[in-house]
Amino acid sequence: MGIIDRLYSFVVIRGWKMWVSYKTQVVLTMINWVIPVFVYFFIGVTLGFGRLSTIRDYTAFMVIGTAFQGYFSASVTTLAGRIRNEELIGTLEYLIAAPLRPMTLMMYSTVWGLVINSISAVTVLLIGLGLGISYKVNALATITFLILYLASIIGLNLIAGAVVLIVKQGNPIALFTSVASNLLGGVVFPISVLPTWLRYISYSLSLTWALSGLRGAMLSGYGIQQLLNYLWPLATLALAYIVIGVALSNYAFARILREGSVHMY
Repeated sequence: MGIIDRLYSFVVIRGWKMWVSYKTQVVLTMINWVIPVFVYFFIGVTLGFGRLSTIRDYTAFMVIGTAFQGYFSASVTTLAGRIRNEELIGTLEYLIAAPLRPMTLMMYSTVWGLVINSISAVTVLLIGLGLGISYKVNALATITFLILYLASIIGLNLIAGAVVLIVKQGNPIALFTSVASNLLGGVVFPISVLPTWLRYISYSLSLTWALSGLRGAMLSGYGIQQLLNYLWPLATLALAYIVIGVALSNYAFARILREGSVHMY
């Protein structure tokens, strides 16, 4: 089975077809994508955030943040949630016994989360058009930041999945990323308003650098050269997340196989 066949199996058969088979869940998920955009939009209009010197166009600032925040907070739960579900229904042993190396299995299992959040991102960006945002996209810079950002998400997914394999119940990584992305990532307000000690924590999040770069690339048309101050920290964090994720995943699989706790939940 080649890479294309595996991607088709994990994304289309195991991901898309299962997702669309639950029509109510599809509708509720899409509503969950849309509502925050309008909530923050009307908050901005009501409080006059557009007049703040730190944000010239709050709607554009907020839409970019909301569109791409989903990768950080939701995608990181995809692999961990899938592993937890396999543990509960007793199929994790069969999954591990599949003709795929554990790390390959983990990698392919993260792809669906990226796909569903890409649909969410496009939906939010289109709503932004309807709200009057004028995008000035530098394609090369945007793609570069997206690739590095998604690489960091894969790393976080691996870390979260490995933690679930080890601790079984509870997902502290997902909890941290959900809270951190909303509070510290600069999604709906600039991190410059945070206390200094919190600002330093936000610098350890790939989301912070990715959103800054994507805003520059998509709203102002800045190129890579103009965004280098955001690019190199994002690349560094993406590499660090992946290295930690791979190492922790290998350790987690070795541990549960050694202890014989694959069937435990």
